[in-house]
Amino acid sequence: MMPKNEEKQECKNMTITIRGHEVILNFAEKANPQVATQVKQALLGTYLLTAK
Repeated sequence: MMPKNEEKQECKNMTITIRGHEVILNFAEKANPQVATQVKQALLGTYLLTAK
């Protein structure tokens, strides 16, 4: 049996696989409205670096 704080931490993570790459998403307690912009910029930057 896990301690209560470890159970809570486990619920904040999600692991998915995208094109063979494991991606771990970590969720914060408090909302951050700037995250959507940061993710968008990171995805666009990665796309532009790998586009041929």
